[in-house]
Amino acid sequence: MLYRVDKRKFEVGETITPKTTFENTFEGEKKEVEEMLNQNRVSGIPKRKDCLFLFRDLMCALQFYKKYGGIIYGVSIKSGSQIYYKGDMNKLDNILDIFRFSEDEDLRNAAVNEYWKTGTHTFFPCYEVLVSSACVEKVLIGDNLRETVKEEIESRGGSIERTPTYRRLLCEVYGECENA
Repeated sequence: MLYRVDKRKFEVGETITPKTTFENTFEGEKKEVEEMLNQNRVSGIPKRKDCLFLFRDLMCALQFYKKYGGIIYGVSIKSGSQIYYKGDMNKLDNILDIFRFSEDEDLRNAAVNEYWKTGTHTFFPCYEVLVSSACVEKVLIGDNLRETVKEEIESRGGSIERTPTYRRLLCEVYGECENA
């Protein structure tokens, strides 16, 4: 199972497709990063706005949820859906930092190209899988629990895996219910 954090509401069995307007909200360095990621993307991969981003790990989905809210869905990649790429989302934060502190085009290009380089990752990777669509298998958590999740994570020193919400979701998804 993969995970999608989305502000749109879907039911089990529905297909999630990319929300192609997400780049429109970006300004400044964020906009520049997305533009360069699109310019330097690997052949055969559509522009990022035309991809659906899925998290490979529940912990990464919860971290993103904590920051942006939405709904966490357990999803499967639809039959016939194309898997374009798997990248380490943490690299995007690194790239953004470089764009904030340097205007050196060679450095910026090198950082962006590192995102697209297969087989490389940060110390604790947060993989995003770029696909054309996914099917909702489970609705795991709604936007109404965002503050609770934030408080749980903060009260446990930033450790998502020690939160009751994470343990409950693991139990629901994988049947790993020890100490839930």
